[in-house]
Amino acid sequence: MGLVKGLKSINAHVEAEEAKFSGKGDSDSPKAKWFKIGDGQTVKVHFLQELDADSPNYSQKNDIGFIAVEHSNPKNFRRKAVCTIDDEGVCWACEQHNKDWKAGWKQKTKLYINVLVDDGQNEPYVAVLSQGNGPKSVTPLLIEFASEEEGTITDKWYKIKRKGAGQTDTSYMLMPSTASKINVEDYELIDLESVLYNVSYEQQEAHYLDGEVLEAAVEPELVSAGTSQDTEW
Repeated sequence: MGLVKGLKSINAHVEAEEAKFSGKGDSDSPKAKWFKIGDGQTVKVHFLQELDADSPNYSQKNDIGFIAVEHSNPKNFRRKAVCTIDDEGVCWACEQHNKDWKAGWKQKTKLYINVLVDDGQNEPYVAVLSQGNGPKSVTPLLIEFASEEEGTITDKWYKIKRKGAGQTDTSYMLMPSTASKINVEDYELIDLESVLYNVSYEQQEAHYLDGEVLEAAVEPELVSAGTSQDTEW
C-alpha cells in the first residue's frame, strides 16, 4: 500500500530516498479533521501515536503513525494517490516520472499521524497532522525525537510554529514543551488509512487527470501543514 511503518523502516526509506534524488474508505473513526495553522501562529500538539511499535509507550489500540509514499499531479496537488509500484509492480505516476524526471511526478513521502491540538481558543481536538519530509517540515525533527534514548513522542506536549504563508516560503518549527500525563487511549482517533487515496493502476490516469475516481478525506482548501503543490516541506 505504499506505507512505511516503524522507525527502522522510516529511517531506511528516508535515507534511500535522499540518496536516490540527491544531485538529480469506509471507517468507524471520526470524520477527518486536518491540522492547519496560519502564518505566525503557534499551537500546542500532543502526539497520540508513536512512530514505532517498539516504543515503551506504544499503544496497540492507537497503533502508529506512518510515512506514505505518494504521487501528486504537479498541476493539481489535490490529485494525489499512494504509489503502487511496490504492491502492484506498476504505477501510472512512476511511469510519468520515468518519461520526464523534471515534470514533477516523482515519489514524495508524507507523514500521517494523529495529534491532539490545543490552539488556545477551542477545546482540544483530534486532527491528522500531514507533512512532507523536507527540511521546512516537522517530520525530520519528529523522527529524531522518536529515535532518542527515551524512544517516545507521546509523553509530552510540543509546540508547532508556522512561518510564512506561501507555498514555497513556509516553514514549521517543532519544539518539545511540557511533560504530560495524558492517556492517549482516551481519545477517538481518525483512521489514517481512510484519508489516503488508494487507487488501482487501472484507475490512476483518470484519478490524476481529473477523471473522477477520488474517494478519501479531502484536505482543507487552505494550504495545510506541510502541503504544497509540488514542494516537499
